[in-house]
Amino acid sequence: MRTQTVTLDIVLPVFNEEAVIRETVSRCQAAFSPAQQTKFGISGVRFLFIDDGCRDNTATILNEEIKKGFPARVYRLSRNFGHQNAVTAGIEMSDADLVAVMDSDLQDPPEVILEMVAKWREGFEVVFGVRRNRKENFLLVSCYWFFYRILSFLSDKNTPMDSGDFCLMDRRVVRELVGLPETLRFPRGLRSWVGFRQTGLEYDRQVRKAGDSKYSIKALYQLATDGIASVSIKPLKVIQLATFSSGSFLGVGLVAIVMNVVTFENKWLYLLISFYATVTNLSLYVLAAYIGRTYLEVKGRPAFVIAEILGDAVHARQRNAA
Repeated sequence: MRTQTVTLDIVLPVFNEEAVIRETVSRCQAAFSPAQQTKFGISGVRFLFIDDGCRDNTATILNEEIKKGFPARVYRLSRNFGHQNAVTAGIEMSDADLVAVMDSDLQDPPEVILEMVAKWREGFEVVFGVRRNRKENFLLVSCYWFFYRILSFLSDKNTPMDSGDFCLMDRRVVRELVGLPETLRFPRGLRSWVGFRQTGLEYDRQVRKAGDSKYSIKALYQLATDGIASVSIKPLKVIQLATFSSGSFLGVGLVAIVMNVVTFENKWLYLLISFYATVTNLSLYVLAAYIGRTYLEVKGRPAFVIAEILGDAVHARQRNAA
């Protein structure tokens, strides 16, 4: 059982969240009041907002709250780099004993982070949120359900199902994550890969308090393909076996026809050729996914570029005695 007091950084990526950001600040202040910090052995809390190319007043509102005393810093990226890169930026900018990641739209309840701290004190280095219920539209819930099971099946490591970026990590884990050389980052997959003692904590995923979801079907597709390609080469092994099997099947069938050992009607020959063509096209699709990401990876470009930092470093972490 860990009994020492700790500092806590909470990473919140934001993209055009002016409709909800004031409520997010209010909820975070209430959840991490001085009394709650003392109760959970937290000596100081800081909120790291990663402005992922916002085009609204999100950063302005946050800056106003900081001037009022809200213990936060805003890292404004030079453009929209994507949610996963924004998470990466926040993790890299953190320096606390514990680092949490949560969505800024309050679908991840900030109060649950305190429960994660309690689990950390039991000896776990990573505590990740497991979505018990998702209060969202059926199509979106179904897509996520399917994605997590495919990801778990294809992953070389045991990637937990129904678990997103919402988590709490020990400084040791953060240090290992930051040290990984990948440019194309999938934080939840890397979090699983680094190991250490990990456990899940069930919670109810809430509906957005305001504003619209920033994840379109296209963005979800990109997240799914990036995630699978970043954590596993199993798809390559699958198409290797499928291509060999379909090619052998087609070859044996054609040889049999030529040698008049058997006679296929035209429809069976068409079926054989269609099956082989389908497997070939699928193989090219999977190969293209890996080749494209390899091309981007070898460039060695950074995952993000910081254009501006808002917030006073001196008072950027609120002490529980405040």
